Amino acid sequence: MCLLGTFSPYTVVHHTSVVKIDKDIPLQLACLVGCCVTTGYGSAVYTAGIGSGDDVGIVGVGGVGVAALQGAINAGARTVVAIDPVEWKREQAIKFGATHTFASIDEAFGAVAEATSGRMLDKVLITVGHMTGDLVDPALMLTAKAGRCVVTAMGSMLDSDVKLSLFVFTMMQKELRGTIFGGGNARIDIPKLLSLYRMGKLNLDDMVSRRYRLDQINDAYQDMLDGNIIRGIIRYTDEDRG
Repeated sequence: MCLLGTFSPYTVVHHTSVVKIDKDIPLQLACLVGCCVTTGYGSAVYTAGIGSGDDVGIVGVGGVGVAALQGAINAGARTVVAIDPVEWKREQAIKFGATHTFASIDEAFGAVAEATSGRMLDKVLITVGHMTGDLVDPALMLTAKAGRCVVTAMGSMLDSDVKLSLFVFTMMQKELRGTIFGGGNARIDIPKLLSLYRMGKLNLDDMVSRRYRLDQINDAYQDMLDGNIIRGIIRYTDEDRG
């Protein structure tokens, strides 16, 4: 992945790309903060700019979405609506602090409109596994007037087909933003997030749904695609390093 030797037992990197991890932090949890957690958490705190009392929607509650959910809660969100088609993930979202769950944006729309007297959600984050253009307009419709919708999910470089109501977008003064790495800085945010974990304010333990051996990597990918895990990690053995 990106010439990083992602699944190699060893890798060589420039010293500017290294962030020191304190010895009391388990590496099998610290690995989550290398990308997933920082991206999701930063999307909520930095890019979306969630503040105290905000009503928030998270579309897609895998690893990145659950991290965004925790970021929203720590930022002071009043309600967090988690949207995912997989029932088990919706159940997990409740454990991580979501106040409401729905299987789809369409299902959430009416309930959110009623609960907010039509105001809708201040911030909406799209954290699905694969971004497609048809998600933009429904997510924006879920977003309040002058609210912000953040696209964290990655789409294909070849996909340029995005449809949205330009009239509503303009008249309701909505904002659509993209983000990479949650707008974070690795040297600053990785130690910060791990300190939150140490303080009990960031739940990394329960984000790891299953651990795999290196020779089970295809099982890990299948579990991810089937929605059976929030995050899976690969545990290397001496045999792998040989």
